[in-house]
Amino acid sequence: MSAEAVTTLFIIAVFFAAALSGRLAVDIALAVAMVALLVSGVLSPFEALQGFANPAIFIIACFYIVSAAIKESGALHWWVMKWLGGSSSVSRAMPRIMLPVAFISSIISNTPVVAIFIPMLQDWARRHNLSISKLLIPLSFASILGGVCTLIGTSTNILVVGLLEGTTEANVLTLFSPAVIGVPLVGLGVIYFMLIGHRLLPSRLDEGSEPPITDIREYAVSMRVDAGGVMSGKTIADAGLRHLQYSFLAEIQSEGRTISAVGPEEVLKGNDVLVFVGQPEAVSELRQLPGLQTAEKELLKLEVPNNSRALVEAIVAPVSNMVGKTVKASSFRTRFDCVILSVSRNGQRINQKVGSITLRAGDTLLIEAARGFVRRYRYSRDFLLLSRLDDLSIPDTDKAPVTLGLLGLFLMAVVSGLMPLMSAAMLLVVALGACGCISLDFAQRSVDARVLLAIGASLSIGLALQKTGLAEIAAHGLMSVGGVNPYLNLLLLYIATVLATELITNNAAAVLMFPIAQVISTELSASLLPFALAIMFGASASFLSPVGYQTNLMVQGPGGYHFGDYFKVGIGLSLLVGITVIFVVPMVWPFY
Repeated sequence: MSAEAVTTLFIIAVFFAAALSGRLAVDIALAVAMVALLVSGVLSPFEALQGFANPAIFIIACFYIVSAAIKESGALHWWVMKWLGGSSSVSRAMPRIMLPVAFISSIISNTPVVAIFIPMLQDWARRHNLSISKLLIPLSFASILGGVCTLIGTSTNILVVGLLEGTTEANVLTLFSPAVIGVPLVGLGVIYFMLIGHRLLPSRLDEGSEPPITDIREYAVSMRVDAGGVMSGKTIADAGLRHLQYSFLAEIQSEGRTISAVGPEEVLKGNDVLVFVGQPEAVSELRQLPGLQTAEKELLKLEVPNNSRALVEAIVAPVSNMVGKTVKASSFRTRFDCVILSVSRNGQRINQKVGSITLRAGDTLLIEAARGFVRRYRYSRDFLLLSRLDDLSIPDTDKAPVTLGLLGLFLMAVVSGLMPLMSAAMLLVVALGACGCISLDFAQRSVDARVLLAIGASLSIGLALQKTGLAEIAAHGLMSVGGVNPYLNLLLLYIATVLATELITNNAAAVLMFPIAQVISTELSASLLPFALAIMFGASASFLSPVGYQTNLMVQGPGGYHFGDYFKVGIGLSLLVGITVIFVVPMVWPFY
């Protein structure tokens, strides 16, 4: 083993240790490893940055923008809710949830799909008396299975296609080639959860244990009746305040008196303050009602345009210097340029004026802020941020037909071979911007730079594995077990990819395993394609932990899941997927 190989092995070992210990995020650890390889002389500056010139990075960035445009258009919401319908049991709910999620995930990135579905399923589960902890892991797994059905369904698929560039197999795969295996896998996943999987999922919300804060949070929101507005002089019933989706009217403060038991015939007067109790989405819902305006005077001082505001939930950190102070005394608005609308403690609203509430560690704040608030204070010692809930503006559904129409034209261009994937993706982004389907600002914010950094750095590390001969050593290690049997080597490569995915995320695993696959295929004089497909499916088969795939992490909090929940329900599905891939891949893409 050469000195460069030893250096590379040491750097990668340190990267693994840092990533697994949680001391560094995976993307940062990969970037540091790339820099270390550059400084040590293993990679030249050109080689270190070569990964960032891979077409896959640009295609993935484009699809972040496309997914954001589809999400913001609201095009999917109506259709999905119609499809979900009603359900009397968890097993019957599985196909209603998993099939539309899998279908949508085959076209757009998994992450925004899951982001769209989480609040929808929370509301749907409440209305049908189903435990949300029974639904969100199937949601994540369905998005993963759906994503492998096309070359654009997940960033890993795009990445593997990018790695195949320059090989003899580069032009064999078409847009829907993976569907030959992906569609049966979706079917197996649905059947598995209908018969077995739903029995293995926890029902903590039904058993009385503490549910996740995103599911139980309750806030109080104050609104003022416009003097001379459309609601002034109307009864509660006539004003349409009896059957709101996300809140109910708890009390009215009118002319120095408080009306707690608000009847439907109560008449509203100008300047009455209405106190609504409900979910955080109530803010957006109430802002859309004519004749009402916010009663929070602090909002008038917020120097952020209305169309640039968003709702954010944040937990007060134990080390924050706000703990023990009232909201007013903490100078919250001036410090963070945002306004606390309401405070929830242990899932219950605090029934007093926001400014007089003494903050405690663990309090959940409903904040109105600029859209960049989460990005700016993600690592602040004052907050444990939950999420940006949504923009306060109403989605421009008028652009939904245009957005979906442009997506359809893109698919036709790629499938017909009229344009290569990268060119078509870039043209689609330009067309979405030109047609007003997405703004330049939102397009910029929709691209996850950390994922692109991780992919680019991983590609550089993969090059180092090839250059130093470590890929060859690893390949020979696998082949010492698998011998000259291509099926056994395919199995070993798949298992190694799955394990790496659970440890260091899917994209990094795919990049690190690909050069090993190249060596194995060369040594066996076999086609690279079945090994590449095994990596493609194996890197996405993340069902054993919350860390291997981003969507698994997204549902962990809202579902109240523990680490072991994923392994318990995922091991069976992992075996089904693995057996299917190992047997079917060589049948569709032969070794020889």
